Amino acid sequence: MRYTFSAWLFFFYFYCFLGWVWETCYVSVRQGKWVNRGFMHGPFLPIYGSGAIVVLIFTLPFRTAALQVFLVGMVSATVLEYFTGVAMERLFHVRYWDYSGKPLNLNGHICAVSSLAWGVFSVILTIYGHNPVERFVLNMNENLLEMIVFALTACISVDMTASVREALDLKELLISLEENNEEFRHLHKRFEVLTAFYGGGLKEKSEAGLRKISSAIGTGKELYDKLGENGKRYKDTSKAALLEKLEKAKRGKEYTGMRALLRRNPDAVSRMHAYAFNEFLEFTRQEENKTGRKDAGR
Repeated sequence: MRYTFSAWLFFFYFYCFLGWVWETCYVSVRQGKWVNRGFMHGPFLPIYGSGAIVVLIFTLPFRTAALQVFLVGMVSATVLEYFTGVAMERLFHVRYWDYSGKPLNLNGHICAVSSLAWGVFSVILTIYGHNPVERFVLNMNENLLEMIVFALTACISVDMTASVREALDLKELLISLEENNEEFRHLHKRFEVLTAFYGGGLKEKSEAGLRKISSAIGTGKELYDKLGENGKRYKDTSKAALLEKLEKAKRGKEYTGMRALLRRNPDAVSRMHAYAFNEFLEFTRQEENKTGRKDAGR
């Protein structure tokens, strides 16, 4: 079956919506509260729409062979999910889904359970679910179809632009917070090296070894003492500076968007900026608790 470009776009948007319904229901039940799931604000999850289109392209030629549909759909959708996850993490420095805790995962971007789910989804979609959608679209007036697709494209483009901007704002904030902590991390590493040294890290017993230790002590003892005395004070200063940056971010208009983005993705993590990401999450939780207490006191 050959589809028009408008038909393919309609299928993409329709399965983006179905994916959002599934993910939102699943995550909301798991979290015990309503979660508007997804990268975007609106009821669309592009990974599901893209997955559906890829599956249809590869499986429609043999749409009645369930085993072939399962295998081809599982492989094609899994490849798409992996490269999408890698690209998003490199662009935004955040993983908006993470399978690191799942068995048989690959770099946290895909896992065996997810791949099997894609296979089952492919069979349901290709053999059963797509048939009524296909009939509906093919029987629709072409002009009406193009109008619907144009309107959806405009709305989704605006939504995607705003969502990407929020993700980039979050990336910039994480980089800023991480840079604030970078000097302390270097200081801490130097302290660990000297601690190992004075704790017996060098075990040389020869005369040359003793001279080397004596020389190192002469140049390093002062630094060791300084780090030991000032390490905690520097850590406290670094923490205060980080909180100051977070408070400043809260006063900016971008803060609400970043917080909403993470609400829609409660399982998001950042491997590149783990410390800063966790600090930002903790800060937002504290702010939400403050807001909740204020509302309860009214």
